[in-house]
Parts: sequence; C-alpha cells; structure tokens
Amino acid sequence: MAYLIRTGQLKGGEQLPSIRSLAADAKINYNTVTKAYRDLELEKLIVSVRGRGMYVQKNLATDDESSTTAIDAVLEDCVQQYRSLGMTFDEIDGHLQAITKAMRSEARSAAEEREEYYGVE
Repeated sequence: MAYLIRTGQLKGGEQLPSIRSLAADAKINYNTVTKAYRDLELEKLIVSVRGRGMYVQKNLATDDESSTTAIDAVLEDCVQQYRSLGMTFDEIDGHLQAITKAMRSEARSAAEEREEYYGVE
C-alpha cells in the first residue's frame, strides 16, 4: 500500500478500506492489516480519523518532488519478497551487489562495443 500511496495511485484524502474488510478481501489475518496500517501511520503516509476510518495523508511529496521515492518503494518490496523466501539481509545484500556488478559489466561491454564501432578511443 505504501507503494500505491508514494506513486500517487492512492490520492491524498482518499479513504482506505476498513481493517476488517481489507483482511477479509485479502484473506489475511486482521492483526496483519492492523500492523500494516500502524506502520503506514508511523511513516506519516496515512492518518486515522476517529469514527470515520483511515485516509491517505494529504500534501505528501509527489514523485516530482522526490524522484526516487517510488523506486525506493519498489526496492523495499523486492527486499520484503526476498525475506519472505527466507533470505537474510546479508544474503539479500550479496544478491543485490551481484546484480549491480553484472549490470555494470554489461554497461562497460556495451560502451566498449560503441567505441570499437565508432572508432572512438
């Protein structure tokens, strides 16, 4: 849900589903939804209005104001998915470094090919 808020798919002031209805619809434990909502509230992404429900915080930074916010949310989701597979943070760190290293190598190879093709040294 943090990703949806940060990317603007859930707009400021928009009401969120109740804890009970979200738990039932998603077929997850009530306590899990409660914790997720509490975490979102601590991150100042949502606000609780007593007797009315939970709402997306108004005046949040948009992607224009913070270009990495949405990307960070995707990365956080990836890390959570690795954790759900049982990986430790150290294993995840090593895995991400390996991916970065492979991408860096591919970029260097492509740059070298361009230099050879255009004759630039």
